[in-house]
Amino acid sequence: MSEGFILVLQQFSNPVFDFLFHFFSFFGSELFYLFFLSFIYLCLNKKIAIQLGIVIFFSMYINFTLKELFNLPRPQHPELRVLENPEGKSFPSGHAQSVATVTFFLAWSYPKNIYFLLAIILSSIVAISRIYLGVHYPRDVIVGAILGFVFALFFWYLFNRFERLRLKFIPVRAFFLSLLVGGLLYYFSSDPLSARVAGSLTGILCGTVLESTLINFVLPLSFKDRLAHYGLGMVMVIALYLGMKVIFPISLWAYFMRYFFLNFWIVFVTPLIFYKALKKEI
Repeated sequence: MSEGFILVLQQFSNPVFDFLFHFFSFFGSELFYLFFLSFIYLCLNKKIAIQLGIVIFFSMYINFTLKELFNLPRPQHPELRVLENPEGKSFPSGHAQSVATVTFFLAWSYPKNIYFLLAIILSSIVAISRIYLGVHYPRDVIVGAILGFVFALFFWYLFNRFERLRLKFIPVRAFFLSLLVGGLLYYFSSDPLSARVAGSLTGILCGTVLESTLINFVLPLSFKDRLAHYGLGMVMVIALYLGMKVIFPISLWAYFMRYFFLNFWIVFVTPLIFYKALKKEI
């Protein structure tokens, strides 16, 4: 495919644009979602954080599966400035899809025109940033953004539908169903990226079942307390993340287990420490 559009866009390259587009591209990165979802979970809204985690990881699992299925290369041209070294194939764009998924899901959850406008603006800027950085074709980001919008709408409808049904929550059944879903996703994982996502999603599902059954924490009224929990929690999460990099070998099951434990720790163990163990000591 022609890199002409990318080269035209990069004619406007300068250090300021390089910084800005790197900054906006960060909104679609793994590290951003680790801190962003944890912040919502421990500081703002537990329910929305869990829903966002489920939506984004399902969306990304499909994205990485499609990347392997289409197996399309990233842009290559002698005059092209490639300002990142991303993992995986080109089509569809994971950054464009993830940002569209998150922003439009939030817009559907809090339906105001300003939120939909912000979702459109942020999704568009991130999509353009991926082209500017030389790592995606226009078709990659367009399809990725469309898929993100579709996933956001689908899961928003699905969550609302389940809430209206008021199904009886049976913890043991829900826990084993979570393991089954995670096992199936891992079984069909064909690369480290999809294995990470499968592990993350399984950790969130299992952690949510145990947290709602054994803890069911309520955020403290003091926002300072919430920030303190978040800050200390993220220190533990980073230590866990770095430690597991050393312990686990490089393999699909190791990627799955690392990201399972990481997300399980955030969703279940962190509230267990702050809302059960420490409260008992006090």
